[in-house]
Amino acid sequence: MSETKQAEVGDWVGADFFDPSFRDDPYPKLAHLRENDPINLTPVGTWRISRYEDVKAIFNDAPTSMTDKHDDSPNFDPLDTKGSFLEFVLNKDGDAHRRLRMLVQKSFGQKTVRLMEEEVAKTVAAAFDKALADGGMDVVPALAHEVPSRMICQIMGVPMQDRQIFNEWTAARTNAFFAKFLPPDVQERTRNAGAAMEDYFRALITERKKDLGDDLLSSMIMASEGGDKFTDDELIIQAIGVIVAGYETTIGLLGNGTRAFVEHPDQLAKLHDNPELVSNATDECLRFDTPILFNWRVLKRSYELGGVTLPAEAVIWQLLAAANRDPARFADPDHFDIEREDLAHQSFGGGPHFCLGNQLAKMEARYVFNEMAQRTKGLTINASNIEWSHSFFRVMASYPLEFN
Repeated sequence: MSETKQAEVGDWVGADFFDPSFRDDPYPKLAHLRENDPINLTPVGTWRISRYEDVKAIFNDAPTSMTDKHDDSPNFDPLDTKGSFLEFVLNKDGDAHRRLRMLVQKSFGQKTVRLMEEEVAKTVAAAFDKALADGGMDVVPALAHEVPSRMICQIMGVPMQDRQIFNEWTAARTNAFFAKFLPPDVQERTRNAGAAMEDYFRALITERKKDLGDDLLSSMIMASEGGDKFTDDELIIQAIGVIVAGYETTIGLLGNGTRAFVEHPDQLAKLHDNPELVSNATDECLRFDTPILFNWRVLKRSYELGGVTLPAEAVIWQLLAAANRDPARFADPDHFDIEREDLAHQSFGGGPHFCLGNQLAKMEARYVFNEMAQRTKGLTINASNIEWSHSFFRVMASYPLEFN
């Protein structure tokens, strides 16, 4: 480890993720960090990686694990045991990860996307029918919550009438991924959400065992590999994790993407005139303002990166948002451009833990962004103040728009 790096321990370099104001506009601070200390040892002992190629190397080449040598997550609150993500597929490696991922993946493939498209289209069209009649909408409850909550609950087998109770639970539960570093009141709210979700899914699994359906929860109940059935505890944690991951991240994509179009009306007009750009536009939304600012890995062995030797057991935070705006990888990266070419963003992560739900999330976003472009042609869109949710992710709680 270099002497320079030792001297910089304790310095957030102007980009303190745990400052409440950081989320308002993180990109100038992330750019400053990337330019001045791209491999940054933080005051809490983690390493932040902000250049695109370095983030890619951690995902694809470095000898990493999701947990430390004691099989614990380096970011989790040790008191957060009920509904804990420690046994979630995202937090597993090797055979344990493959076993869980293969099962869950069946419910998030191209077949599911095709089956869900008609319902997504109807849901999005109905939301814009109402918004245009009302002269506006709050994007978050009307679209960003409404669309993914319907899809993820249908996939999981959660009764539609229970969708709304997950709004607070999922937002609070995202904080579990980095709760070790959060204030005590946030840790308590996070633990309470985990306990409530565990109780909910334990009861639902008991009922579902009596009446299996065509959903992910039923599939996991029925699944066995060599006689190795999932325990109820495993089922509960996968259910909680899938709901949180599939719900909150898509809320962020739909909300942040809509905001990007509102703040760049020339790009919205371009999408109206060229609807075939919607897939590319969706990836540009993911690059421009990703819902997940950073991810984590733990090094199993020392690893050389950018001239710095990172030690074994180093906790790495890969800054997806910084990588996505790295000028060494993307020309004019702070410009929102739906015709941008070569959009290999890092928003879905990489390696064996590449996001399972990426196809479903992008499909939902395509319908939302295209409907917005087609239905608001000729209207002036005015935005009111943003409210951020309790989520650890970059997710809004409210984003009111007026159509004139």
